[in-house]
Amino acid sequence: MSLEKPLPTGPTAAVPHQEGRTKPGAPRPAAPPELSFTGRVHANAMQDATLWDMARRIPAALGRTFRLAWSVDRHMVVTVLLCQLLSGVGTAVMLAAVADAMGPLFGSADAAAGLHRAWPALTVAGVALGVGSTAWLVADWATRRLNPQVASAADLTMVDTHMRVELSAYDQEGFTDRSQAAEIGAMRAVDLAEDAKSMTNGLVQLVTAASVLTVLHPLLLVVLLLSVVPRGLGGVIAARIDYRVFDASVSARNTRGMMRWFLTTPTLADELRANTMRPYLHFWYRTMCDRVEGRALAAAPLYLRVNAVASALSGVFTVGMWASLAGLVVSGRMTLAIAGTAVMASQTAGRSLNSVIRYGAAMFHHGLYLDDYHRFLARARDLTTHRGTAVPQAPTEIRLTGAGFSYPKKDTPALHPVSLTLRRGEVVALVGENGAGKSTLVRLLTGLTLPTSGTVHWDDTDLATADAEAVWQHVGLVPQQSGHWPLAVRENIDLGQPREHGDDLVWEAAARVGMDEPIRGLPDGMDTLLARSLWGGHELSGGQWQRLACARAMYRGPGFLILDEPTSEMDARGEHQILTALREMAPGRITLVVTHRLDNVRMADRILVLDRGRIREEGTFDQLAYGDGLFAELYALSQDR
Repeated sequence: MSLEKPLPTGPTAAVPHQEGRTKPGAPRPAAPPELSFTGRVHANAMQDATLWDMARRIPAALGRTFRLAWSVDRHMVVTVLLCQLLSGVGTAVMLAAVADAMGPLFGSADAAAGLHRAWPALTVAGVALGVGSTAWLVADWATRRLNPQVASAADLTMVDTHMRVELSAYDQEGFTDRSQAAEIGAMRAVDLAEDAKSMTNGLVQLVTAASVLTVLHPLLLVVLLLSVVPRGLGGVIAARIDYRVFDASVSARNTRGMMRWFLTTPTLADELRANTMRPYLHFWYRTMCDRVEGRALAAAPLYLRVNAVASALSGVFTVGMWASLAGLVVSGRMTLAIAGTAVMASQTAGRSLNSVIRYGAAMFHHGLYLDDYHRFLARARDLTTHRGTAVPQAPTEIRLTGAGFSYPKKDTPALHPVSLTLRRGEVVALVGENGAGKSTLVRLLTGLTLPTSGTVHWDDTDLATADAEAVWQHVGLVPQQSGHWPLAVRENIDLGQPREHGDDLVWEAAARVGMDEPIRGLPDGMDTLLARSLWGGHELSGGQWQRLACARAMYRGPGFLILDEPTSEMDARGEHQILTALREMAPGRITLVVTHRLDNVRMADRILVLDRGRIREEGTFDQLAYGDGLFAELYALSQDR
């Protein structure tokens, strides 16, 4: 009869706490939908794997763990390996010495004389035991030094990989799912290193103890295996149940974790309270908790059955092992002293075999996720930004020739082929309704994305042949949603790229956007941490954050300055200051302003009107505002508000 049965996979009944209940008679809110996590390619690998499958894959997991650990601290890896071997040698010497001591202890009628003759062997056994225990402690110390380094290395690799891939990678189907699966693999890297240490130590101890048992009597090894294999199989089945519980609740835990940030961040605290969203969101969160808890609770009876059967079988065979020892002693084929040594060796071997099976199953489990991690890195490396070696200078002219862009599996291009020229010294405004393709055009102009048709040139350099980092050295971008970086004010402006003359240029950039006085009013001036959620941190208003983002772009002194809705949260004074600064800086660069506030485009030398991925109109404010085109329509609507 199978020890396993399917776990429930449908929604479990959520019983929200009092806080999450609706008023009597009110409609009960709909439960959150069940989401499918499709990123992993090993969905049923654990429960479908045979023991041979697991044994076959464990060496690969060990190899990957070894290479990762070796790359971060090879001295600690060598320390762990040597200590594992030393611990095994200590166990072997200890058992051999105990065997030597058992004869005098059990074979002498005079206890004192027997102890005197056994004392040298007992001393050797004690020293060997101490050496083995010390080696284990040192191995544990070395592993604890390795673990944080392995965790950091895996995490840094993931972060760096995401920062290096082409932006188009995020648009590929399944990229985010694979990324989430790889994140789990990165987190499991530490567990895998710990399991590898425990499993290899168990393996060394097992080989040592089994060798001693085989020397004492080959039959003992067979009986030992019979006594511990049931418990080991129980551990494998329990590991499968663990995996199934994890797999069944992975989407609920992921979405719950994401929602937890939304429910606890001060960024959304005003909206949550003012809109009385707490009861429903508490119900939503509680439902996710119930789903995770429900699947874990459903597995509890399975654990009980597996452990009960495994323990019963193990007990039966353990009694058989003791009976075998007694039979060998009674029949005279084994002395009582050797039987005592066999008991110690069998206990050591039993614990070791349990460790090998337990941690081997865990390594197989964690190795599946580490496999996701390596698969993602291999895929992401193919998507990393590698274009060419040309190094362009700050552009005097940006030229699009039939440049268009289409997203994967989209019938309609985000940007139809566009031919356009931008020149140094002019301020160009880009306007259009939502979804017109403005962000896509900005990405092509800045080289953040390459066109799927046509070309983009900075002077004589085709951006498809240019080094991307070299292109971006000449770009200053204020995106529509700029980062509220949890850094000091200074680093929020210079982003760790200081120049000569100290903070002079930082203060100059801050003054251009009207942030010099607010910064002086902060507790630590330029050194003030801008993160209210961190100890000692402070927060800025939305408009001040926008000003800081503009200062960041201006500090770079870029050859191509792009501002996407740069004043949407500013007051009139701040907006006027930014637009004035743009005009003052215009002669030395190409400036592009993307905005829905059409009164602001009066300051532009030229206006581009984008509609459904095509440039519909182009001209000055007076030419377009008082004509009969799309811009005139949008401008008239803006004046009626």
